[in-house]
Amino acid sequence: MPSEFALEIDNLTVEIAGAAYVRDVSLAVPEGQIHGLLGPNGAGKTTLLRSLYRAVAPTAGQIRAQGRAIGDHAHHEWARKLGALVQSAGLLDGLTPRDIVEIGLSVLELPHGEFDRRCQDALELAGLADKQDQPAGKLSGGELQRCYFAQLLACDPEIYVLDEPTNHLDLHYQLALLDEVRRRGRTVLMTMHDLNLAVRYCDHVYLMAGGCIVEHGRPLEVLNRQNLMTHYLVDGQFHGNVLSITGPICQQPDRRRA
Repeated sequence: MPSEFALEIDNLTVEIAGAAYVRDVSLAVPEGQIHGLLGPNGAGKTTLLRSLYRAVAPTAGQIRAQGRAIGDHAHHEWARKLGALVQSAGLLDGLTPRDIVEIGLSVLELPHGEFDRRCQDALELAGLADKQDQPAGKLSGGELQRCYFAQLLACDPEIYVLDEPTNHLDLHYQLALLDEVRRRGRTVLMTMHDLNLAVRYCDHVYLMAGGCIVEHGRPLEVLNRQNLMTHYLVDGQFHGNVLSITGPICQQPDRRRA
């Protein structure tokens, strides 16, 4: 019987050099929903995502897509099912934006016409059609982020894993590209520091601290004043869907390393 969840993580622990960065985390993302991992720096969010795209190996626990374990997928099969936009993706010397998109598409083995169409459509969505043949090294940080976003949109996997997807993006492209992801109706798990955007786009969020999920639920339920004070060290609260912040709290909590 097929699972109702597109992505499931059960009792996941990730240790690196003897330190636990993710501790016994469980979550499940239904098909077509956008779920967010929230929390301060060092909470374990990025490490959790890295385990999904096989950059780090879990110490314990299971990861499943549509009920099938990650280990039951060949690497090329998992790459087609799950695509990632990562922080600091880097730059390969001598590439153009079009090259970057084409590298991602090459794993899909598409007919030539569809390959070209997907590439061009993604570059246009990312606002890079007029710069597609320029050296990527001459692009701004935001433009380079849009290159990698275009690569992911061109591949259009069943599951999107987005690690701080709005990094370096101006306000227009923050909204335009996340709107496009939502329009496609794919399953998404993403990290985000912009809490206003988390409220705008996420169906469900997980608040992490010390490598653990400390609370989860609807964004406005989780991002209450007490949690903002405890985990983000700010005095603030949402009015409607807009966060109003009074200021920082100076006292540092005793957090476990994540």
